Amino acid sequence: MPIRTVWYIFAAIVVVVLIFELFFRYRYVHAGNQLWRIDRVTERACLVQIGEAICSPPPAPRAAPRARYNPYLYEPTPEPNPR
Repeated sequence: MPIRTVWYIFAAIVVVVLIFELFFRYRYVHAGNQLWRIDRVTERACLVQIGEAICSPPPAPRAAPRARYNPYLYEPTPEPNPR
């Protein structure tokens, strides 16, 4: 395989990772008058306020994967409105 092809493959992988990090990594959820940022990779929830994000500790290793409930909210984490 020519070295130029390897560089093209590497560049494509870098572009895909950058696009994911910039546009698809976080999910924003409105709960009452609060805005939560939820990381789709680690399921870490952060309360977003002006100038900072107050984050919860990461989930325990034995926690159920992709748990539907956030212990820092009084009700289940709502899903974004379907379109």
